[in-house]
Amino acid sequence: MPRYNLAQMARRAGARRDTTLRPVEPAIGPEKDLARLYLAVLKAWSPEAILRNYTGGLTTDAPSDQSDAIAEAENTVTRLITEFARDLREWLTRVETIHRSRWVAAIKAGTGLDLSTILTGSDVRETLEVALERNVALVRNVSDQARGRIADAVFRGYQERRPAREVAKEIREATGLARDRSLRIAADQNAKISAALDRERQAEAGIDLFRWRHSGKAHPRRPHVARDGKVYERATGKQVNPDGSKMAGETIERGDFPGEAPYCGCRAQAYLPIMAELGI
Repeated sequence: MPRYNLAQMARRAGARRDTTLRPVEPAIGPEKDLARLYLAVLKAWSPEAILRNYTGGLTTDAPSDQSDAIAEAENTVTRLITEFARDLREWLTRVETIHRSRWVAAIKAGTGLDLSTILTGSDVRETLEVALERNVALVRNVSDQARGRIADAVFRGYQERRPAREVAKEIREATGLARDRSLRIAADQNAKISAALDRERQAEAGIDLFRWRHSGKAHPRRPHVARDGKVYERATGKQVNPDGSKMAGETIERGDFPGEAPYCGCRAQAYLPIMAELGI
């Protein structure tokens, strides 16, 4: 159930026209901070840590020495993921605060109403918890992929009696792939969390409709470009007329709403069909 009805409040305040609130764009600073949190976990897989006892079987080292080094790195990763979760919780609090301030500003600019005193971070706690668990799972997956590539490089190196510098090169390539993926994830998750907060804030405001705002990215999805400016039901994804009435338009599938598809930067602009509700 909505906590309040923004359209009714806007009408009582004198609004007499349909209103599309400006989109809440995700901030860039948090994206960079999230990337740093991901990259901190990957430090456990440095060549120096993995190969400190490696000689390629040329002296006294054995496969068990490499297994021990990898196991030690895994233990370090476990500790770092615990720190990641702690720091991520603080990061999510900052992201929510920024989003809430921008949402309040969008409402004020569109309706003249100031809701800064009635909105709190606790209103979206469940959304933040989901984001926390999702990102912990993602960073663990990134680390696991790096571990698989690194273990393969180390044991192939031992089997083939390859020098440490060659194995270290492969480890750096593996961690480089993990780093690149982490940067992509950070950008995607920053946008996805903002989109999830959009949906949550619109739901608590009793807003049933949104206008699709295309991101303008260089290589867009064609259906997303075609949806730009069109109005949809938040609950069903069905396209509707600007007055909110039914029409024979498309229905957006779950997972393809603004900001849901991988690396989608589109936004769901809150839409208030005030004129229709007034019968104008």
